[in-house]
Amino acid sequence: MVSKGIFIIGTDTDVGKTLVTASLGWKLSKRVNRLGVMKPFATGIKPYSKKYSSKDVAILCKSIGLNEDEKNVNPYYFPIPCSPYMATDLLGLSQVDLNYALEKYEYMNKNYDYLLIEGIGGLLVPLNNSSSLLDFIKMINMEVIIVTTPKVGTVNHTMLTVKLCLANGISIRGIVVNKMPTRPTIIELNTPHFIEKLTNIQVIGTVPFIKSFKYSTHTFKMVSDVINF
Repeated sequence: MVSKGIFIIGTDTDVGKTLVTASLGWKLSKRVNRLGVMKPFATGIKPYSKKYSSKDVAILCKSIGLNEDEKNVNPYYFPIPCSPYMATDLLGLSQVDLNYALEKYEYMNKNYDYLLIEGIGGLLVPLNNSSSLLDFIKMINMEVIIVTTPKVGTVNHTMLTVKLCLANGISIRGIVVNKMPTRPTIIELNTPHFIEKLTNIQVIGTVPFIKSFKYSTHTFKMVSDVINF
């Protein structure tokens, strides 16, 4: 089955994958007839609502007005903020079955014209005792966008992510640098340039730091306007 969409991954947790995915979804929903979203693996402190266990999943669905069964959008949710593998171990649950997640992906890929899929944490976040997020992306053979930030250390994290993708045959559409301060230091200001220079991957957007933002149409427009996608 041919993959139709993009997988949004991060160099770390809390870099803004949900914001970027939801914003791109809002933008694409205006030109894609049947647009779908997924977050195959999610964890959190507690279930978010009766309809959605994951807050991130609720945000993604709301951004494009998607009304889909939660298990198709989010096959796995664990109410503890850690990797899925650690979550299943600590909670005494069965480990993540990548084939089950793949079944849900294939359903979504078949029933929607284009998919935006949000990852969890970084590429090597363990899903079970033998597989990471990287393995799932390889299974579905989908192009990725990497979300990072301009903080000190991000060049290293971004280069590691890029090298791992390329070494595993994963195509990279571009890099988004999120949370750029209003008054950046000279280091923060030049981080996107050095990321491009060192990875040979285009930075397709630099998103400003948004203090106390709401996941709203205004925010989605502001973010998607500065991403070349």
